[in-house]
Amino acid sequence: MVSVAGVATTQPLFSFGLISDVQYADIPDGRSFLGVPRYYRHSILVLQRAVKEWNSHQKHKFVINLGDIVDGFCPKDQSINAVKKVVDEFEMFRGPVYNMIGNHCLYNLPRSTLLPLLKIPTLDGCAYYDFSPVPEYRFVVLDSYDISAIGWPQDHPKTLEALKLLREKNPNEDKNSPNNLKGLERRFLMFNGGVGKEQMEWLDGILQDATKLKQKVVVTCHLPLDPCATSEEALLWNCDEVMNLIHRYSCVKAVLAGHDHKGGYSIDSHGVHHRVLEAALECPPGTDAFGSVYVYDDRISLVGTDRMANTDMHFDHQ
Repeated sequence: MVSVAGVATTQPLFSFGLISDVQYADIPDGRSFLGVPRYYRHSILVLQRAVKEWNSHQKHKFVINLGDIVDGFCPKDQSINAVKKVVDEFEMFRGPVYNMIGNHCLYNLPRSTLLPLLKIPTLDGCAYYDFSPVPEYRFVVLDSYDISAIGWPQDHPKTLEALKLLREKNPNEDKNSPNNLKGLERRFLMFNGGVGKEQMEWLDGILQDATKLKQKVVVTCHLPLDPCATSEEALLWNCDEVMNLIHRYSCVKAVLAGHDHKGGYSIDSHGVHHRVLEAALECPPGTDAFGSVYVYDDRISLVGTDRMANTDMHFDHQ
């Protein structure tokens, strides 16, 4: 006979939907810089099927969109309507949707326009926040483009800090080119960004608080943090600094990211799971890439659809 406790662990505490890099645009299909096909019009159909699937569960508490909802090639006079069109699809989900910004969002619209459209809570234009769907868990949404050469006004201190860093780290004329950059230095590209000092202090405070409350933390971020889960060109500029902070606490169990469209998975030296999601944008017509995540006391289970791989993330008990 199975103990009552044994039965209890088979029921998730809660579940949620997950998608990344929709990068919709009303333009013909194209290719990435590396020649990977991109299906700009089809991606919104992937999102529609995702929302339909998530709604059919009727138990998903929320949805997380890991950024880049429209593509940089979207004609600029269509940007605001393209963003609204994708947001409208997300709004069809019967529950809260938590958005974050990616580089492609910022190619289209400045933060001041984008954040209200995405309903991102903001202080001084920053886009990091946290939420707790159940007492046992806390989710942290990082702003990967806090220090960035895109999205802020040209004379903004954060833009100037980003441009200074790029000048120091990337000798190429084209700051989106990793030519001649070696290893982890290849992350210093203009389409990436960094987490600033105030956000680092905020994250430290959140992790302290979560530790006191005995909460498990899931960090979400458009840009990946662990080199073992992604290509070097996709990493957050100061991923090492953010990882060092995360590793000072045992509450962080997983990091979910987008940006590197092929997806990836690793477990780092401190047992934190890093899952980079496959992009909706790269789904050929008729295929999908989205997931449902089931959260337990001792694991997080991503059940992927089609091109999105399943991932079971088990934690060590602290």
